[in-house]
Amino acid sequence: MSVLHRIAVVAAFATTACGTPEAAPGGGDDSATLSRLLTAAHEARIASSISLKVRYGRPIDRLPSVGIAEDEARAAHAKALLDTLATVRRDRLTESEQVSADVLEWMLGNEVEAPEHHWLSFALVTPYQSPLTNELMFLGRDMPLTTLEDRDRYLARLSEIGPLADSIVMGLATRAERGILVPKPEIKQIVSTIGALTVAGVKSPYAPTAARLAALPDSVRPGFEAAIAKTVDERVNPALERLVESIQGQYLAAAPEAVGLKQYPGGEAAYRYAVRVMTTLDLEPEDIHRTGLDHLAKLERSMDSLLGVIGFKGTRREFQAAMAKDPRFRARTPEDVGARYQKYYDAIRPHVSKLFSREPKAPAEFRRLNPALEASQTYGFYQPPSPNSPQGIYFYNASNLENRSLFQVASIAYHELVPGHHFQFALALENDELPPLRRGFYTTAHGEGWAEYASELPNEIGLYADPYDRYGRLISEAFLTTRLVIDPAMAILGWSRERAMEFMREHTMTAESEIASETLRYSVDMPGQALGYKVGALEFWRLRRKAERELGDKFDLRAFHAVILDQGGLPMAVVGKLVDRWVTKTKGG
Repeated sequence: MSVLHRIAVVAAFATTACGTPEAAPGGGDDSATLSRLLTAAHEARIASSISLKVRYGRPIDRLPSVGIAEDEARAAHAKALLDTLATVRRDRLTESEQVSADVLEWMLGNEVEAPEHHWLSFALVTPYQSPLTNELMFLGRDMPLTTLEDRDRYLARLSEIGPLADSIVMGLATRAERGILVPKPEIKQIVSTIGALTVAGVKSPYAPTAARLAALPDSVRPGFEAAIAKTVDERVNPALERLVESIQGQYLAAAPEAVGLKQYPGGEAAYRYAVRVMTTLDLEPEDIHRTGLDHLAKLERSMDSLLGVIGFKGTRREFQAAMAKDPRFRARTPEDVGARYQKYYDAIRPHVSKLFSREPKAPAEFRRLNPALEASQTYGFYQPPSPNSPQGIYFYNASNLENRSLFQVASIAYHELVPGHHFQFALALENDELPPLRRGFYTTAHGEGWAEYASELPNEIGLYADPYDRYGRLISEAFLTTRLVIDPAMAILGWSRERAMEFMREHTMTAESEIASETLRYSVDMPGQALGYKVGALEFWRLRRKAERELGDKFDLRAFHAVILDQGGLPMAVVGKLVDRWVTKTKGG
């Protein structure tokens, strides 16, 4: 599924100390005060996010920090904004402004609390979240190189990767002093990922692509390439090697075998905070765990019924094992993987107007993920349109083809592009009526919840008529639902990673290598984040069914989708308010 979280989650919560809000508390124009607060928060987000600087065409003038000092500065700035927001009279705002105020209050409140849990995060070094594997990929791919100033800025940022890697070493050491060490199973993943980044010269993943370098004039290219190679070989790679060395030897020997935040001081509180942030609802992890078990049982009853339609005489697990090996669902080349995704994109295009009143202007396409990152990521990620890349792109994983089943490609294609992430992100970015903060705002529950909800919509227009595609869709849903079970189970309910892996083997078609990476993602890399997918989707369905019951013949699916998407990414509690307001207005009409 999408790994856009590795970009957008940072974007959603990133503010930085950039001065006090330009609004005087009390009196004055409440709308103007809110507008200044939104602008201040938006500019702060851009200032601390490489991906947002790329999106808005800003120069990348520094690399991100992984230290607590920056967390505390962001929290202080967020508190100042929040205090001023408290002076704004909500009853003097328009409906859209009230939504903006709700979004801002939610975002800033989370930012204020974040430093309390700083030491319980391994995001500085883990594959899905570390800036070394995420934000820094934008340097060579997206930084302008046209002018001498452009190239000097790129080389300056490239030279800062070494100090950043050294600061990660320091952050890990400080955590170790507090009794918080990366679990042994994750260290292996980290070593593999950092090793894949340690490539010499202009072949480094931080270097511009060969095509970008080839486009430079002959008069500047050789010298620029030499400067890149010198920086990579003498400053970047030695620091990456020091990082790898720091988590081996004594660190590795002292690291715990077990996973789960509860084993660390303050770990359970940090997990409950993560659940609130990622689901955007006031839910208890224990309740989410039970919901996952109940929903998974429902899905498996549907699978059993579908086996009768297919005519398979064995058990569900036997069928899934057969499909995992079936050559019909294997690709021979990376290009074949892309072609299979494209097939489902082409199938839904003629039906879009049945589900939506408008669609994005930005085009969408599939591309292969950087092979250097494929081993550490289960699927791939969606990249929204930006000034330097005006199309929405799903970067798919085309590694390990002999063991990678494409049985679920239909569901993934609909989740990632149309009508999933691409519609959601591109429509919001193109909505000039929203303040800039909200056009690019993202929460996991809304973002991944929408994509999961959207991947089921093709069933309503007959695009899962093939029973194999339909079963693949149910398997995809089961995969996301198992997260509701095992994420809280490993975090605070005492499950071992081995028990969680066996649960995934029993209830999904996930390959063993993917089970290994996914369980580390839930328990170490991004605890709580994976809950947002299914929690958000279930909440969208709950709101839709409620609206259908209350409106009857007045229910309009295209209008419902506009309510959900036109306001951009939102906390799910705010979505609920919007839907209730729409239902009331529609009844009155």
